[in-house]
Amino acid sequence: MNQDLMFFEAEAEAAEAAKCDAQRAAEQHERDAKAAAKVLLQVARNKIKAEKQAKTEDWRRRTAQARTYKNPDEHAMCGIRWYCRSQKDRDTGCYWHNCHKCGQPLIYTSDPHAKPQICKADTA
Repeated sequence: MNQDLMFFEAEAEAAEAAKCDAQRAAEQHERDAKAAAKVLLQVARNKIKAEKQAKTEDWRRRTAQARTYKNPDEHAMCGIRWYCRSQKDRDTGCYWHNCHKCGQPLIYTSDPHAKPQICKADTA
């Protein structure tokens, strides 16, 4: 259809084409806005997830620290008697300082292969 259009027909067709172009541009703008909103939502979700993970890691670190604070890490042996102390015990000073049988001072160590002290109460 290679036909020349009259002036008013060409003007009407140009207006229709402009209207279609404007509608396509509006649809494209809407698609872009939806894509941007999707990206922002994903960023917000990732931020919430990261905060939750950081909270969890902090809680795990604090509980592990409390556990190691209370767990015995040093021991002393006097004869067959076994004495243990933890960092909490050392901070509060609440642990056995002397053998309760013979009264000699206890030597605490973290070496698992340390030889025990000889209890004076067992030899006497």
